Amino acid sequence: MANTEEGSNQPQSQFIKPERAILNIGDVSTWLKSEAHYKYMKFIRQLNNSVRGISTDSSDIFVSENVKEIIGMLDLFQKWIEEYPPEDMGTQRFGNKSYRKWYERLTNDAENALLKLLPTELGEAKIELLPYLMESFGNSTRIDYGSGHEASFLIFLFCLYQINFLVSPNDNCAVVLKVFHRYLSLVKFLQSIYRMEPAGSRGVHAIDDFQFLPFLFGSSQLIDNKYRLIPDYYLRPEMVSQYKNDNLFFEAIQYINETKTGPFYEHSNQLYNISAVQTWERINEGMFKMYEGEVLKKFPVVQHFLFGKLFSFKESKDSSESSKAVGLDTLAKGRHPSNLGIIQE
Repeated sequence: MANTEEGSNQPQSQFIKPERAILNIGDVSTWLKSEAHYKYMKFIRQLNNSVRGISTDSSDIFVSENVKEIIGMLDLFQKWIEEYPPEDMGTQRFGNKSYRKWYERLTNDAENALLKLLPTELGEAKIELLPYLMESFGNSTRIDYGSGHEASFLIFLFCLYQINFLVSPNDNCAVVLKVFHRYLSLVKFLQSIYRMEPAGSRGVHAIDDFQFLPFLFGSSQLIDNKYRLIPDYYLRPEMVSQYKNDNLFFEAIQYINETKTGPFYEHSNQLYNISAVQTWERINEGMFKMYEGEVLKKFPVVQHFLFGKLFSFKESKDSSESSKAVGLDTLAKGRHPSNLGIIQE
């Protein structure tokens, strides 16, 4: 992970506009051996470890001024939504065109917002940072959002560590439970008000229509949690409602409960199966393997990733960090209503 020691301190002349490098399926193997992939996985794991056993609403989280500035920028982006209310869509299910107006505002004004965020000496870094920020909120042509957009925001944060705007380990916990949490609130609002379509949705076979990382980070929060919440509890709506403010996992489940109808095991089969895993530690480790397999190894997702100096496509000198976790699909194999005596109607 990028940190104080590993931060790039790149000379201003070395910042370049990031570009696509994964142009065909064969390039995925190159990506998996790249410096960007190795450092990104290390970054995600260190963020994950920083929130282990910590409640979202904990008063003990250190929040630096730079973290507050990022949250303020996200607040500004959400405020713009008020200026572009959704159009009447009639019977149309997805894709409110007012989203394009909001995204146009983002396109026009995000650069200034980013320059206000960065100290003067880091201003030149905007050429690398801005594309990742712009890719974090969905696609304006398709009016969709998915795990690739979520990853783009994490890459944006990764780059902020690379230039030492954020510092590890001091900022790590707040980056997840304050910054990323604020980002989730914004994108969920965008998804809801503009009826965005899930990008590349795998339906019931996906862990979620839009997000992945709340489940990874949230499962870390639940390890040794003070309320003794076990995985099976997130199948109980009353438990989810009671503890949704305690961790990102239950909050994500609450959002599913509010936006989907029908039996949970039908619309969220993967999550239903995962609830059979006995410990949050095993779920958390399994989430890493699933994230790499279902997001970072999927060409339809990673083909949109951008690479520059801070997030480099060059081959890593380090061996790729591999998860020792058993896949969640193996851990939870066989948990289906028909196997548990649940009558399907």
